[in-house]
Amino acid sequence: MRTTSLILSFLLMLTLTSTSLYAQVNKDYERALHLYKNKRFSEASEILYRYVQKKPTPSAYYLLGYSLYKLGRHAEAMKYFREAYLLDPEFKPEKIRFK
Repeated sequence: MRTTSLILSFLLMLTLTSTSLYAQVNKDYERALHLYKNKRFSEASEILYRYVQKKPTPSAYYLLGYSLYKLGRHAEAMKYFREAYLLDPEFKPEKIRFK
């Protein structure tokens, strides 16, 4: 009985930790979107670098690529554009939801 209780406590703790980390990752993406919309490409790219390490999505890769492009880092930008289309060959920039 004690073992079952410990296992359930561990699973609950793991679930809460995962949920908290997921929420933070989403906040990072929203922050990067805000910075990108406000033409703060350097700051947006810094956040997006970290974001794609945790949650690689086509839209994050594309935004990272475009932020780098706007900063004049064209060769590096192409790497991230390619990553976006490798993850989703049907990806369209219009899929990015700017709130």
